[in-house]
Amino acid sequence: MPIDIDISGQKFILIFFRVGAILWLLPMFSTRALSVSYKAGLSLIISFLLFDLVNVNQTLGSDPYYMLLLIIKEIFIGLTISFFVRILFSMVYVAGEVAALQTGFAFARFMDPTTMTQVSILEQFINILTIITFFAIDAHHVLIKGIFLSFKELPIGGAVLNNSLLYHIGSFTGKIFSIGLRIGAPLIITLFIVDLALGLLSRMIPQINVFVEGMPMKILITFTVLSLSLGIMTTSIVNIFRGMDVEILKIMKLLV
Repeated sequence: MPIDIDISGQKFILIFFRVGAILWLLPMFSTRALSVSYKAGLSLIISFLLFDLVNVNQTLGSDPYYMLLLIIKEIFIGLTISFFVRILFSMVYVAGEVAALQTGFAFARFMDPTTMTQVSILEQFINILTIITFFAIDAHHVLIKGIFLSFKELPIGGAVLNNSLLYHIGSFTGKIFSIGLRIGAPLIITLFIVDLALGLLSRMIPQINVFVEGMPMKILITFTVLSLSLGIMTTSIVNIFRGMDVEILKIMKLLV
C-alpha cells in the first residue's frame, strides 16, 4: 500500500536519518547521560537547518520499498562518517590506555556510568581532555560543516559500496596505535625509562621490593610529566581534529 508522503517530507526524512546516524554513535553523544529524546531533537534541528540547503538529485516516489532502500543508504552513510570520527577519538584513547597500563592505574578501574565500561583514572582524564579540546577548538562546527558537505558531495540515495572505501577505512584504522603512541610519547617513554631503571635497581639490590617501592614513585612521575606535557598532548589532539571535514569529503568521494 503506497504511503502518501510528499517530496518535501521524504527529503526531510532522508536527511534526518543520515544526521541521526552520525550523531547517534559519536563518543560525546553515545553516552547514557544524554536521553534519546535529546539526541532525536538535536537531529531534527540540524535536519531542519539543512533542509533548504540540500538538493535531491534522486527521483523520489511513493513506493515504500524504494523509500526503505534510500533510508538504509542514508543510515549507512551516517554510520560511516560517525565511525570515522570515533577512530579519531580512539587514537587519543589508546595513549591513555597504554599510559595507564604502565603506571599501574589499569589495575584500579571503576565503572564509568556514562559509557558503562571500566576505565582507570588516567584514561578518564584523557578522555575528558579529548572531549573538552574537541569543543574548545569548535570541532563540532567543523563536523556540522562536514555533514553539510557530505550532502553536496554525495547526494541522497547515491551511496555505492566499493573496495576503495573498505581499503581506506582499514588503512586509517591501522593508524590508531601509531598516532596514539605518538600523542602519549612523553609519558610513555618516561615511564619506560622508569621501568628500566627499577628493573636494573632490582637486579643490583634484590632486597628492595621494587613493586611496592616503585609504585608511588611512578605515580608521582606520571602526574609530573603529564602536567608538563599537557601542552604538547593538547596540540597533538588539535591536529587530529583539524581538517576533519576534508577527511569526511574524502570518504564521501569513495562512496560515489
